[in-house]
Amino acid sequence: MAPEIINTELWLSRPRLVAGIMTGTSVDGIDAAFVEFRRAAGIFEFELKAFETYKFHQKTTEIIYEMLNGYIHPADISSIGFLLAAEYKSAIDKLSAESGIGPESIDAIGMHGQTLWHFPNPALIAGYDIRSTFQAGSVAALAAITGNTVAGDFRAADMALGGQGAPLVPAFDFHFLRSGDKNRIALNIGGISNITVLNKSCRKNDVIAFDTGPGNYLVDFYTMKFFGLPFDAGGAIAASGKIDDTLLGMMKHIPYFNLKPPKSTGRDFLPSVIERYIEENYKSSVITNERKRDLIRTLTELTAWSIAENIRLFAPETEELIASGGGVHNEFMMERLRKESGNITINDSSFLGIPPDAKEAICFAWLAYCSLAGLPGNLPSVTGASREAVLGSVSFGA
Repeated sequence: MAPEIINTELWLSRPRLVAGIMTGTSVDGIDAAFVEFRRAAGIFEFELKAFETYKFHQKTTEIIYEMLNGYIHPADISSIGFLLAAEYKSAIDKLSAESGIGPESIDAIGMHGQTLWHFPNPALIAGYDIRSTFQAGSVAALAAITGNTVAGDFRAADMALGGQGAPLVPAFDFHFLRSGDKNRIALNIGGISNITVLNKSCRKNDVIAFDTGPGNYLVDFYTMKFFGLPFDAGGAIAASGKIDDTLLGMMKHIPYFNLKPPKSTGRDFLPSVIERYIEENYKSSVITNERKRDLIRTLTELTAWSIAENIRLFAPETEELIASGGGVHNEFMMERLRKESGNITINDSSFLGIPPDAKEAICFAWLAYCSLAGLPGNLPSVTGASREAVLGSVSFGA
């Protein structure tokens, strides 16, 4: 049944249960959340009803990595949206069974999709300045197989209006994480790290937010390549290694770090010269385990340093940092971040009642809630878009 999106007042007149589906740059699984939202007197509130992370089928993961590495055929582009819709439905069904919340209780689904391409800088094509982004996952297919209303493809509208299309979480941060008495930053360490700068009592157009650079994806990639593990649990491998000063020095000079926001990035972050350095100096068939650990340590150091460096450059008055995302479980990475951040107080988002692993899934459920109410979901001060926009494409189920 289609929701009452034509009538914003009616859609907002009662609590709405929205399923949020998030898959990130690390390709480490599907975050599924059931969240109840309400709005009263212009204030949003939410209650997380259920959350879990589910693994992709191994074949799905292989296909995603093949596409990320450029092995793309039109058949793959066609099938990936339907394959991911099936994976997302499976995650929703599992969470429904485990939580006891029946699918009939869900008012809508917010689907981020799997980012396979994100190029926010304009390229001249056929006489037009074109920005582009591709989050795979068919909105229409997921709506059809779940019988529910689905909102997805949230980044495209912002990019069409000249924005970066990212990050989108800052709109959620503004409504749910700002403080009246502290200069606060909301940090997410996913595949990519991003921050939302929330100075005390800030207004919507005061907010700045941007990707600081790598989060977990480089560490995860080489941990899998060298050690056969999906991630460096607790940062134990990194803690046993030494910093490659040459490599870290090269990476610290990547121009992106000094770019002023708005800015966003993706898995193509490393310049080719640095990729060649890693290929030549860390050939898996010849280097020792000790040297492999050094690379993991160096990449971990880069993540911690780049977050702190962006704060030093663009938010030097920060007093408190609220962290979420998978990176908060990397104890060594967080230790290095605390060392780099000086006197800034660092807590994870559970401090404010938001489980760190669930935050992005909650956010995209909220973006769907806003889109179905006809409310804007982007912050032009963050993305650089020419105006606010209602985000996403919507498909109705049976």
